[in-house]
Amino acid sequence: MADEPDRRGFLKLTACALGGGLGLAVAGPALRLFVAPAGETTVATPTEPIDVGAAKSFELHKPTKVAVLAPKLTDAWTSARDVVLGAAWVHRTSADKLDVFSAVCPHLGCGIGFDGTHFTCPCHDSAFDLVGARQHGPAKRGLDTLAWKVVDGRLQITWAKYALDTAAKTPA
Repeated sequence: MADEPDRRGFLKLTACALGGGLGLAVAGPALRLFVAPAGETTVATPTEPIDVGAAKSFELHKPTKVAVLAPKLTDAWTSARDVVLGAAWVHRTSADKLDVFSAVCPHLGCGIGFDGTHFTCPCHDSAFDLVGARQHGPAKRGLDTLAWKVVDGRLQITWAKYALDTAAKTPA
């Protein structure tokens, strides 16, 4: 009976060690799940140009609205394909010149339409001419231009978001 306390102590130590090890085995991955994305970019807008179609498909003096789709969008947790970022208006002004505008109203972010003569915002009656300049309404600036280039006959647009309801075109 003299060795009973040692046996009990050994069993207590073994049970605590196994329980602690099992706890770490469960808590380690769970902790990593919550801590890992903390230092990473969680929401990002693609900075590389996005293909929106054949450059020659845009008719002269006829603005065309195109969807801007990110082929692959990855954040800290997941990856998605063909994510709609927004829309853009493409206006061919000459054989080799295009104007590309964000279809987001710079006032409060409503969708910009085209009525045949100028760009309009249906929410608060802002209007913009064919070069994107503000004509009237509560918008404090003209339409936001987007960077574009033609590569192998395909129009590529670099999507960007800008702060709303400001006179300056400031990235958001």
